[in-house]
Amino acid sequence: MDKIQAKFKKVFEPKFDPNWIAKAIDEKCIDYTEDLGEYLCDLDERQRTGRDALTTSQIRNFFGEIKRIQNVGIKQETSAFLLIRPKLAYATARAKQRNAYSRIIMFRNVVELAYKNVDTQSEELPKHFQNFVDFLESTLAFHKVHGGRD
Repeated sequence: MDKIQAKFKKVFEPKFDPNWIAKAIDEKCIDYTEDLGEYLCDLDERQRTGRDALTTSQIRNFFGEIKRIQNVGIKQETSAFLLIRPKLAYATARAKQRNAYSRIIMFRNVVELAYKNVDTQSEELPKHFQNFVDFLESTLAFHKVHGGRD
């Protein structure tokens, strides 16, 4: 197990609460997304982003599709939402070819945790999807606040 997977299993996976997606975002979720956003920056001791950092462009490519789905409507774009997983898997594989320790790996792991809690067969789909969007938006915001680079 590499260092990113170990950190995911030890820190981020156990602290993730599925209710953030199924029910509502709360203060613990905001704290979680701040920790995640900061981690994705790979800050060094001088608070500069490291070479393993997730770039703002990498997040934006993914988040742009999420916002497009939101604008059209999740009920009309359920199949596009289902295709988010393979698209993120592909982006992660491409990044890993250049850098085996890219923090996009952590981003994918956490997004998959959240994604699995969006029930596309439920009447609650719009609510689940909105919470998923809010979770990602918070992560992106904190990534930028902590120095996320392009």
